[in-house]
Amino acid sequence: MGVFNAIRLAVLAVAGTNLASSKQLRVMFVGNSFTFVNDLPGQIENIAQSLGDELVHERSVIGGCTLWFQRAGMDARTAKLLQEDWDFIVLQDYSMLPTVKEARAEYFYPAVKDFASRKKQAKVVMYMTWGYHDGLTSSRCPSSDAWFCFPKGSLARMTDPPCKSDDSYKKKIHDFPCMGYSLARGYHSALAKGGADMLAPCGAVWQVLRGVDSIESTCKEAIDAEYNITFPLDLPFKVDGVVATDVELYKPGRENPGYDKHPTCAGQYLNALTFYTALFGKSPLGATGPLKTCGDYVALTSEQKLNFQKAAAGVVAQCGSNCGVPQQVVV
Repeated sequence: MGVFNAIRLAVLAVAGTNLASSKQLRVMFVGNSFTFVNDLPGQIENIAQSLGDELVHERSVIGGCTLWFQRAGMDARTAKLLQEDWDFIVLQDYSMLPTVKEARAEYFYPAVKDFASRKKQAKVVMYMTWGYHDGLTSSRCPSSDAWFCFPKGSLARMTDPPCKSDDSYKKKIHDFPCMGYSLARGYHSALAKGGADMLAPCGAVWQVLRGVDSIESTCKEAIDAEYNITFPLDLPFKVDGVVATDVELYKPGRENPGYDKHPTCAGQYLNALTFYTALFGKSPLGATGPLKTCGDYVALTSEQKLNFQKAAAGVVAQCGSNCGVPQQVVV
């Protein structure tokens, strides 16, 4: 069976799960602006409602911050929310942090383990984010936006060799596909290293819609060398006939022309479709469009909306058990 036929069957299998009874899920979100800009939880709720399901959600978010700083021992809101019972706890770290090896060891894995130790019956879900529009372009070094969220030191200080005098770090994330691969490896590694249960592969869906067909072997090999386990995801994923390069996923940047790292309403809608598919175990096909309350709302055409939904369904189906997705989603 060809790969595209297999994917098509998997998407149809996901679609068939929508025949199941409606669900209500309780989800706690912990993260920063990649979670609250254009309202990821609200977008998932809107999609779920349009398909006969219900999302009850709360969030603990600080712009530019790390999961380490938002642990229950340091953040009162997180501590209060973790006293409640949840079906899922979604974790999203600072945008560049999972790409830095020492930062994963010092900040990322300990933070995920802390959340996992307090989850009760919930599943911990890693929110795999996306590469910057053109990767790391303006600097050799990773940024650390909110300095107080990095008490163990900045990301730049944790690069080895030091990024201020060596290009090794930048070469690993110098473009969108390479940065996306680095983030995918980082977030996925939390399933083994940090005790997380699932991965929502949003960044991989961005690669599909942006038409990425390969990842540079030199950066891929350098990133893989940082890990002692084989990466089970064959990125970039392919979803037959799906691409939407005519839809802007990134907010405008300060430079002219330029791109911000944050998602537009459409970009966050794409993430929400991915989360709906992974968390509810159902196809997003036929869902409503993006939230009209977004500050940069632009209506998607029927074709664009369908492409977004097919991309989310296809990627989650391919991720399958390697991402901890419930088995009924992938047949």
